[in-house]
Amino acid sequence: MFDTILGLDPERAARLTALVQQCRPLLDRGEGMDAVQRLLRDRNIAIMDAILVTRELLAPGPGTLGQAKAIVLTSPGRDDALRAHQQIVDTVERAQDIAEAARSVARGGETTIIAIDGAGGSGKTTLAAAAAELLEGAAIVHGDDFYRPMSEHERAQLDPQQGYQRYFDWQRLRDQVLAPLRAGQAARYQSYDWATGQLAAWHEINPGTTVIVEGVYSARPELASYYHLTAYVDTPREICLQRVRVRGENSEEWIRRWRAAEDFYLRTTWPQTRVHLLVRGY
Repeated sequence: MFDTILGLDPERAARLTALVQQCRPLLDRGEGMDAVQRLLRDRNIAIMDAILVTRELLAPGPGTLGQAKAIVLTSPGRDDALRAHQQIVDTVERAQDIAEAARSVARGGETTIIAIDGAGGSGKTTLAAAAAELLEGAAIVHGDDFYRPMSEHERAQLDPQQGYQRYFDWQRLRDQVLAPLRAGQAARYQSYDWATGQLAAWHEINPGTTVIVEGVYSARPELASYYHLTAYVDTPREICLQRVRVRGENSEEWIRRWRAAEDFYLRTTWPQTRVHLLVRGY
């Protein structure tokens, strides 16, 4: 069984054979392919392996690989895995768009500065990491490193407009990172320590490379002129909210205040209309 698949190591072949033997009784009892796919899902079997097992259950022959793929990819039991798989594919495609755009504006030997903006939970950090890999290890500056130290009482008193202006120290981002790099100098900045609420480790970025600044408000109007390329990850707000809640890092009250500041930013500066690339988020 599975001996016709070139490059399949014996251990994996044995594992797939065992899965076929476990799944076949489900078909014999008339429970159908949906039951098979639920079993494979519950065993955390990867999609490609699920396709191979399903093909074997269909009695391998011409066309059965395509049939097996269709069964697995349309199985209700595979919805979550397929969504995750599609998100990976989408992220890679959008990272490629950013990388291609960055290369088009780059000038040999000079620093190329990119902003990837988006609401909390939009997927901008993941996208920035994927783009950095495509850009041969571009440096990433996280907007969270510029969270402004202040007391919780003071922060809680900020209204949405004040939150937009003060949650993050965008002036420090400008003065320590963007302005020096634009001038062909090294950037040197401290990152915010979320455990202590104070500025901590120092970081340095040499000029002449690609630098990605990712974070909410990173493409704010006051900083736009420092970037060679700007992108906004436009993810539905309800999805962003779900992701922020799943993280379990903040209270509902803080999430409400945070999103109010984001909403102020969105409705008063319209980053979606100002950036070079509008990236659809999921």
